[in-house]
Amino acid sequence: MTLTVTIPTLETERLVLRPAMLSDAKAFMAFLMSERAKFVGGPVVEGYAARSFAGFLGQWMLRGYGYFIGALKSDPEAPLGGFGVFHPVNIEEPEFGWALYDAAYEGKGYATEAMRTVIPWAWDVIGTNTAQSHIDEGNDASVAVAKALGATFDAEETRIANAPGGDFGDEGSPLVNIWRHHKGSLT
Repeated sequence: MTLTVTIPTLETERLVLRPAMLSDAKAFMAFLMSERAKFVGGPVVEGYAARSFAGFLGQWMLRGYGYFIGALKSDPEAPLGGFGVFHPVNIEEPEFGWALYDAAYEGKGYATEAMRTVIPWAWDVIGTNTAQSHIDEGNDASVAVAKALGATFDAEETRIANAPGGDFGDEGSPLVNIWRHHKGSLT
């Protein structure tokens, strides 16, 4: 059996959002192994980071959507972050997510710009009218992005997800706040 996956390339004013390439693994893994990944379960060891890179790519095959690698149009080979839909097999609802790999890219509006292009594209392929963003308590920069995208805090889903037996209810885990996106609410 042969499978072919078509991953589109999207563009914003300043960014190209493209399929991941093997050469992107180094930046992705360095991010996950660094303290910058503290809000996405890191830092992690190299083997876990390598498997995560493959897992992000595998979602395209399993679901037909996933993460794009964002790069500046002026340097499309150099990844600045990942932007897209995260939907592992153990989570019921898709998540809109973003990560900037290097602090040098923060505060420039790249995550919001990327997601303003990804989200309208995603509604046509994910098959739902809602999605979540999982944002660790204290990650104020991501909360600002979620709000800029029209997401609202979902207190009830946050309670359920963080309760024992919930998606994030592991003892000692940080509180994960659920931000709700609705189709048509992108601001």
